Amino acid sequence: MVYLYAYTNFKDGLDSLRRVASIYWFLEKKGIKAEILLNEYRAQLLAKEWGLPLATTIETIKDIDAVATNSDIILIDSPELIEGKVLNYPNKFKEIIYINSSCKKAEFKGATVLNLFDDGIIFPSLKSSEKLDKTIFIFGDSDYTKTMLKISENFKNKKIDLYWGIYFFIKYEDKLLDIFDKIVESEDYYNAINSYKNVITSSIQIAIDAKLNGANVAFLSQLRENSCNLKKLEDYNIKLIDNIELINKINYQKLNNINYTDMNNQIYNIIINNMWNNFTY
Repeated sequence: MVYLYAYTNFKDGLDSLRRVASIYWFLEKKGIKAEILLNEYRAQLLAKEWGLPLATTIETIKDIDAVATNSDIILIDSPELIEGKVLNYPNKFKEIIYINSSCKKAEFKGATVLNLFDDGIIFPSLKSSEKLDKTIFIFGDSDYTKTMLKISENFKNKKIDLYWGIYFFIKYEDKLLDIFDKIVESEDYYNAINSYKNVITSSIQIAIDAKLNGANVAFLSQLRENSCNLKKLEDYNIKLIDNIELINKINYQKLNNINYTDMNNQIYNIIINNMWNNFTY
């Protein structure tokens, strides 16, 4: 069995789940059966809305061995510390594949460590759809600092839609409805990145998901902690904006001039090769 573990919470959001979902669908097309492990029930329910099978919920990365056996392959996408018994996972299981989405070097002896951007990127290949000539703001999955209220005036009267993250505060919606044109629920994420012509976001993974499915993407870099990965977004023709006031000057028509149809997503090849070499189906 192949297990795919994604870590989510109100602070880190669902980017690990987005990558694991893409990997799951990729493996499914290859005829490889996989099971998803999640550390919280709320993300599990949303994953089902996204069309994924019901996942198994565990508490932390240290509980993977409560589900998996030593003949299994484990793929991990989590910022949790690699410590304690987790260090022994490469000896315990047939294969450990670790997705490192941070800028820091990951020390995981015996595991196959894949660094996003350096080894490739992970994104869903959706069926193309006709794009709405409209813009959606996908801040992310949570806003525990209420940043959107602080910057909301920059979106006023621009007829921009807002993606509603699953971790947004209750009654937050009432205040934002006066600013944004329409609310798009979190279960409609994949439809949103596939159908909107323009996407504004402060999530690196969402920016990649939307861009490589044909959207014009602008990344609000000042809304998140600076990352060494931000500069790499420009390689994918994603516009970096470091001041929210510049939102008025985005020229979306110039952002989408690269054809990604034949792009070789090499990180998938590394994953599949490791699985085929270590498992009999």
